[in-house]
Amino acid sequence: MGITVEYHRDADADVRLYEELYAGTPVPLPRLSREEGAGRPAALVVARHTDGRLLGWAEVWEDEEPESALPFVQWLLVTRERERVTTGRHVRRPGTAEELETAVCLLRRAATGAAAAGRTALEWDGPGDGLDERIAAGLGAEESEELGRRWRTTVPLADWRPPAALQEVTVRAVPAAPGAGLLAEHARFYSDVTGRSYDPEEAAELLDDLPPVPHVTLDLLAPDGGVMAQATATVADEEALVDVIFRTQDTGAGPLTALVAELVAQVRRDHPAVTLLTVQEYDDRVTAEALSAAGLRVADRWCRYRMAL
Repeated sequence: MGITVEYHRDADADVRLYEELYAGTPVPLPRLSREEGAGRPAALVVARHTDGRLLGWAEVWEDEEPESALPFVQWLLVTRERERVTTGRHVRRPGTAEELETAVCLLRRAATGAAAAGRTALEWDGPGDGLDERIAAGLGAEESEELGRRWRTTVPLADWRPPAALQEVTVRAVPAAPGAGLLAEHARFYSDVTGRSYDPEEAAELLDDLPPVPHVTLDLLAPDGGVMAQATATVADEEALVDVIFRTQDTGAGPLTALVAELVAQVRRDHPAVTLLTVQEYDDRVTAEALSAAGLRVADRWCRYRMAL
């Protein structure tokens, strides 16, 4: 298979690569910008077919104090990313031979550059999309840390029943075009959850940055009316997928279980053809407890990998 790999240090080349990735898709190119003061990747690896077609790229990130951490690679494959942005769902099909070879070529070239710089190992996060173990095997890499899990309902949503003694909560459906007051509430909530400051315009951008598929967004409200948690389920065919449940630090598993129950009920009302709910959990014990109480079970997981150089 003909694949060429370029290795260079143009930290802003990814803007042009994203333009190429989105070209020909029905999805508009999102606004691409780096926050002021944000770092830049140490290097960029780009893979193309010998016919010039873009296959994927990888950013190599170095810690400011190289002796304190291993170089880290963030990578994507164009075919799978295009599928994700156009369908609104994470790609979990088995990878093609070309996708597997592209990922291995990207990571191997990144490893060569890191070894030349005197580093002893390279790390990356597997997306849990069906390719992780095959890529690791091709490179002789090992799992170093579990990062998250996907939880899934075990019965059709029409047959799902909420757990007994479900906590009473107040849940609000978020409209497609929230008003200024609601956006200000969301900005405060996102600031609380992430630890960085959000304004209403940035909160609107987060809600707008959803795939072009039907979706349901619910807010879990505190007794004082503030937002405690938020979940968005995107719908594609027979599956509803929640990428992450955002929650404040003091929101416990009980209210989150009730939020999941309300989300199932809303999806069943609005999208009766959906039979499956999948929720991603990012090493969050409280969310995991809530999902388990709601009757979801772990279906798969994703990990960090380490490759010795």
